Amino acid sequence: MVGGTLTTNVLDTARGRPAAGLRIDLAVIGPDGRPRRVKTMTTDADGRTETPLLAAGELQPGRYELTFHVGAYFKAVGAAVTDPPFIDQIPVRVAITDPAAHYSVPLFVSPWGYAVYRGS
Repeated sequence: MVGGTLTTNVLDTARGRPAAGLRIDLAVIGPDGRPRRVKTMTTDADGRTETPLLAAGELQPGRYELTFHVGAYFKAVGAAVTDPPFIDQIPVRVAITDPAAHYSVPLFVSPWGYAVYRGS
């Protein structure tokens, strides 16, 4: 493999479909433990980003944080949510150890709960 990638896909489990139009911020976690945003992307009709969060050649060993802006997404699609939303943003920190590997971080989400895991 020439270079690994970091990808995600988001499924709206409340509506039973991909979460289109959901904002995702990608940050690198510095030595001080603080995130530094490097990219903002939005999911497409399939609940995926148009390109990988980190493409081959961009993926480096280190710690990263994906922040999923689910409160704004559920408000935009007209879901019945509280104000402020019960779950507004979901920060997910991952460690990349092999820059040649593919890392996928799928998110299943509803206004009231979520699950995230390392996909294939």
